[in-house]
Amino acid sequence: MSTTERITLPSGAWVQLRDPATLRRGDKQKAMRAVQDEGGDLSQALDLINGLLQVLIIDWSYPFPVPGETPASLDLVPLEDDDALSEAIEPARQMLFPSKPDPKDAKDAASPTEPSAA
Repeated sequence: MSTTERITLPSGAWVQLRDPATLRRGDKQKAMRAVQDEGGDLSQALDLINGLLQVLIIDWSYPFPVPGETPASLDLVPLEDDDALSEAIEPARQMLFPSKPDPKDAKDAASPTEPSAA
């Protein structure tokens, strides 16, 4: 995705995201600072999404400031666009916060036996 590509959201609004390849260590730290220590896993996941949106959104068609300037703007996004925004930033989330490998997923299709238990 280039930084000039716009994503059209269900409401008809558009959002322009940074190319995940342009993200740096400081962007990851900024997203992490948005995560509150309080609450459970769900609230921390939502905080992380909000932090990523603050870093990734460089322009949008909504009549309020982009989240990087005013994080509270995310509260004004129409509900119908919420899931589409989360899906749009998923490649960047995976790049910045990759899942830990699960040994169960490492089966060798060429191996005639199952992996041994340690």
